Amino acid sequence: MKVTLFLIFTIFSTSLGFANYLADTTIVEFTDKQINKKITVHTSGDKEIELPLSLDLNSILINLGIDSNDREKTLVLISSGSGKKDTILLINRDGQRIKIIARDMFKKANSDSLKTTNEADLNAWNQNTQGSFEKKEPEKPAIEKPKRFFSKSDFGFYLGLNNWTNSSLPNSQNYNLRTWKSRFVALSFRKNVTLLFGEKSDLAFSYGPEISWNNFMFENSNIPFVVNNQLTVKNASYITQKSKLVIPSVNFPVLFNIGLQESKMKLGVGAYAGYRLGSYTKTKDLDNNKFKTKDDFGLNNFIYGLTGELGRKNGLTIFIRYNLNDVFKSDQINTTGIQAFSFGLRI
Repeated sequence: MKVTLFLIFTIFSTSLGFANYLADTTIVEFTDKQINKKITVHTSGDKEIELPLSLDLNSILINLGIDSNDREKTLVLISSGSGKKDTILLINRDGQRIKIIARDMFKKANSDSLKTTNEADLNAWNQNTQGSFEKKEPEKPAIEKPKRFFSKSDFGFYLGLNNWTNSSLPNSQNYNLRTWKSRFVALSFRKNVTLLFGEKSDLAFSYGPEISWNNFMFENSNIPFVVNNQLTVKNASYITQKSKLVIPSVNFPVLFNIGLQESKMKLGVGAYAGYRLGSYTKTKDLDNNKFKTKDDFGLNNFIYGLTGELGRKNGLTIFIRYNLNDVFKSDQINTTGIQAFSFGLRI
């Protein structure tokens, strides 16, 4: 009974002893487009093999005398390979030993590895090509985190108007101020610490020093005087183009700010405290003669109050401030209960 031996060895299980036993000769090397593999055929013995005109693995196996069952098994094994080099050993009807080496077309084989099937060479070939066949996980798209609403620090320029409450004073009309000439100016250096960071809104704590100037411009040529340590405001003996009381101070406001991501609006509420750096009056008559007087004018040294802000992110902001303590000291009889406020824009 004719028995055809069919032996299959992959590169992971090729036997060193059996490989050394085979003294093979390369008879053909070609690319089989049907199975998309590069094929090298080795055979032993001196029998001449007539090659077919069409070089494909099936035709070669027919000419080598491999029966149909073994051919079918060989084609299936090589076609379903995992992408690494496969070595298949066959024996034809005449007992001639045949070795088939298949590899992917995009991976060039080392010429020395085709001449031997010993285990060391096969392992080395695997190590060199293993990285090309490793399955890579698809890269996950980067999730863009929403940006923080508030910058870590900012600089602001305050420009607004001043006024004060004086309706309960005797001769209160003397303390009336020129609305559009009484100005508030400040330079603000601010730090923003984000406390809550969300998709729709951020909450930040803002703080920092500022330098401010309150300019209180009087109406009708009224001028502040100090007589016996008491401040009074009365009409001057000459007509003035302007008459103002200037109070520079250093302040420290703190605010809790809410920033809305969708509308890009921000709202802040807080408080402030400050210290008066000095004070002076400045007048100018119709002949442009200027007069400047430095004094404390019975003013409080410390100020404190409440503040609020509303505006656009990185845009104009409306502010309002209200002093909770009196502008002047409690021993000033003529100015009892005067509290200042200001409002305007922070740029």
